[in-house]
Amino acid sequence: MTKNNYLLIAFLLLIPLFFKSQNTGLDKGIAIGNILIQGFSAIKGNGKSVDPNAKTVDSFCFKNKMDEKIAVNLVGKIEDEEIKKALVVPKESKECIYDFPKGIYTYEILLNKEIYQKGEYKVSEETIMTINK
Repeated sequence: MTKNNYLLIAFLLLIPLFFKSQNTGLDKGIAIGNILIQGFSAIKGNGKSVDPNAKTVDSFCFKNKMDEKIAVNLVGKIEDEEIKKALVVPKESKECIYDFPKGIYTYEILLNKEIYQKGEYKVSEETIMTINK
């Protein structure tokens, strides 16, 4: 090998030292994208699928947007068993019932011990009922 060949090889090996790598922006972009995807996944939930054949829902919640506390009474008949639930929901708060059996329930919302709202609701999936003024 000649002296020129050695100089050429040395020059080619030293070129990366003189120029800054261009992939740092790409690396940062990939890292930011990964963080955004993980954040979105955390907000969306853990990704578990809902079993349509399940006999219960994970949670059934009431959110109170009223200026005073409310009481909620639920009554339902599921497979010949009567289910009664009662909740007291403070103002600007939320209360939930967990592992709640699916079915049709009658509900009463009491405000100052008087019926504020009543009706029927079919519980078939995880739900938050918001009670407004």
